[in-house]
Amino acid sequence: MPPLNLKGRYTLITGASAGLGREMARDIAKRFGGNLVLVARRRDRLEELAKELEGLGVEAVCITADLSKPEDVERLLREATDGRDIYAAILNAGVTYFGRHLELPRETAQSILATNVHSVIELANGFVRHQLDKQLGGGVLVVSSMAGTVPTPYQALYSGTKAMLNTWGVAFGEELVGTNVSLSVFCPGGIATEMGEKSGTARKYKKGDVGMMDADVCARSAVDGFVARKRFNVPGVLYKLSDFFARFAPRGVLASVQANIFKGALLPEGQKQS
Repeated sequence: MPPLNLKGRYTLITGASAGLGREMARDIAKRFGGNLVLVARRRDRLEELAKELEGLGVEAVCITADLSKPEDVERLLREATDGRDIYAAILNAGVTYFGRHLELPRETAQSILATNVHSVIELANGFVRHQLDKQLGGGVLVVSSMAGTVPTPYQALYSGTKAMLNTWGVAFGEELVGTNVSLSVFCPGGIATEMGEKSGTARKYKKGDVGMMDADVCARSAVDGFVARKRFNVPGVLYKLSDFFARFAPRGVLASVQANIFKGALLPEGQKQS
């Protein structure tokens, strides 16, 4: 199957208002000359990004949607494909929660599951069917996380949703072999983004720390792997090695190591872990 050709075609990106999604949109516009359909909840952020991208000579369409709501997911599929072909779709939107699992509010848990799992499945199904029906020869990229390959205490539900995406995404991609459409999974480790600041994990790891990737560097790796139709793409030497060795270590040991890494971030600022 030939690589994706994004030039002059529409790539839809969810979670495009900040972080990795915003940087992937910039990368596609700058390096590939691709048109963008930008999706997020914050209209003002989307419009600001769209104006920047249009200055690079590409078209940028904004669609506001809250992907924790099934009705917004259905509307997004309709609006995105109304009068245009979505050659590529990057399903990047995701939410997390940092804290003890039993303290996770029920409404927050439902929102995490709806956004990270249900919306991704529905959108992937919808855009793959659209691409097959239109014979576009395009693809879908699912943005997952290394938290899905290594059990991550204090982000237990988030870790579980990403584990599901890793397994489902690779399996679904295999079912598409022999068609002209591909499905890829991008599995980054720590990224210096707004999501880390909101969740609280940025108190433990921040930009400049070992293993923390800048969002623009991570975005370039994501887009390159997507264009090459890599089935499962882990960026960076450190995380490639982590992914390899995680296959052989007992899961209980991995969980214990992760717990020790993140436990200190639960403490108030300035308080030392005993």
